[in-house]
Amino acid sequence: MANATIRVQFGSPDGQGASEGHLSAEVDARPQGLNAGKTSFSPGETVYLLVYKSDNVSITDTICSAGSLSAQGTVTVPVTDELMFEDADSASLSVPARAGLTASVWYGRSLGNLTLQADKVTVKAQAKGVGVAKVSYEALAQVYALASPASLNGETDFSILALIKGSAT
Repeated sequence: MANATIRVQFGSPDGQGASEGHLSAEVDARPQGLNAGKTSFSPGETVYLLVYKSDNVSITDTICSAGSLSAQGTVTVPVTDELMFEDADSASLSVPARAGLTASVWYGRSLGNLTLQADKVTVKAQAKGVGVAKVSYEALAQVYALASPASLNGETDFSILALIKGSAT
């Protein structure tokens, strides 16, 4: 039997991606979220996006291909991630944590206590090894509302692209 693992890294190739900062966005698909669990929408509806960023990132511009995109404040979002330690003592959260980890459990082999690092994305285990940990934490998301037109060029089945630009300091 053969096994394979793939890791696709974004950011700087020397592993210093955390210093570059984190910026990501997603449709708020939480059942009790701003879209009430919806992930597909009708023309003319407003779609709420959650934007996660590290402390060293400033949002510099927001652009959409149609309709309008506007900031709506912030919301605290509970997040659960599975961290993969691939013969290492550190792994990365999917989005920056607001503070420390609120819960963690190892699936199988334990690499010890987990500590959130200063970048709020890197989690360090006590020991190097191969392991999987489920962690829970809170993240702070900036909320954006994407207001869609009722039609585009007579079409009522269309996509809108939202671009959120950021700069790391």
